[in-house]
Amino acid sequence: MAGIGQRAKVAVSVIGKVKTTAQMLALLMLLYEEPFLDQPVYEIGFVLLYVAAVLTLWSMTVYLQAALPMLMNNDE
Repeated sequence: MAGIGQRAKVAVSVIGKVKTTAQMLALLMLLYEEPFLDQPVYEIGFVLLYVAAVLTLWSMTVYLQAALPMLMNNDE
């Protein structure tokens, strides 16, 4: 989108930021593995990884909905 001058139409959303945060926390928890304060860190990390995957698909859908009309009209 930046290549066709439409970067503002598909700006970074809150969904993407939450997804990135979920991914980072998931990786940290999956690497740590040991329970912390009686919390199952590994299992929480696994759930966060699935949350990040769902948010990735949601973010992709939002991005494509915003970008597809502009990409289809671009005759360059």
